[in-house]
Formats: sequence, C-alpha cells, structure tokens
Amino acid sequence: MAIFTFFKTGKPKGFNYKPIYYNEQKEEMKEREARMKRELGLNDEDTPFVPNIKGKFQSKRLNKYSQSRQSTVRILIILFLLLLAAYFVFFR
Repeated sequence: MAIFTFFKTGKPKGFNYKPIYYNEQKEEMKEREARMKRELGLNDEDTPFVPNIKGKFQSKRLNKYSQSRQSTVRILIILFLLLLAAYFVFFR
C-alpha cells in the first residue's frame, strides 16, 4: 500500500565534475616552444602568443594589500587630526 504525501521529495541532481590537472613544467615548455617558434618565424598559426598570466594575479594581490595599507594610514591620520582638534577645543 502506498502512503499518500503532500510533498514529494525529488531525486538528487547529479553533476559532471572533471578534475583539472595542472602541470607547471608542461606549461613552461609550451611557452618556451612558442617563444622559439615566434623568434624563428616558424609560427604557422595566426593566433597571437599569449604569455603566462601568473604574474598578473600576483600583481593584483600585491596591489590589493597596498591599497588596504593606504586606507589604514589614512584612517590613522584622520583620527590623529580629530584628537588634536578635540584637544585644542576642550583643553585650551
């Protein structure tokens, strides 16, 4: 005998996950080969050479930290000026 329910529970949805394997040596070797082909003029493809973008991620990260440091210094200067103004108003 089937039990009558108001709410049906659906089946879990599946997904297709394909793990990505990153081989740094292989990427460096491809980059060197492309650079050599470009320098020798053996590049048969019309696609432009795209360098490795790891450095761009590092520069963004460093830029983020420098901006947060600048904002911290700015807040400290404003706080110091407010305390100095309060000192002159209340104690002089």
